[in-house]
Amino acid sequence: MGYRSLKQTKITKAAKGSPCTFNSDLCDPGVNNEKVVFCHKNGAGMGEKTTDELGRDIGFFGCHACHTLYDTKNHPYYQPYFIDEMAEFAITRTKRLLVKRGIVGEDYTL
Repeated sequence: MGYRSLKQTKITKAAKGSPCTFNSDLCDPGVNNEKVVFCHKNGAGMGEKTTDELGRDIGFFGCHACHTLYDTKNHPYYQPYFIDEMAEFAITRTKRLLVKRGIVGEDYTL
């Protein structure tokens, strides 16, 4: 994992207009999914974006509410471990969308 600049990649650009793949009970993607961004997986450190050894983005498409939930782990009844599990499923759903759109190949790991 390493630090990357804030330059948008094909994957981060693909979030625009995409559905929120986290899809919590707080989800609010907005009309035409305009509130959806690419949410990097936590764990790289403060101010760093999670990437694999090749510098590829690791994360999911999420609306502002779901992104905040993932970052804070603050929910009335979801436990933090469950929120992390939801993120792993969202990463898988995001990869499926990216493969379907031809942005990444099947071998790509998010």
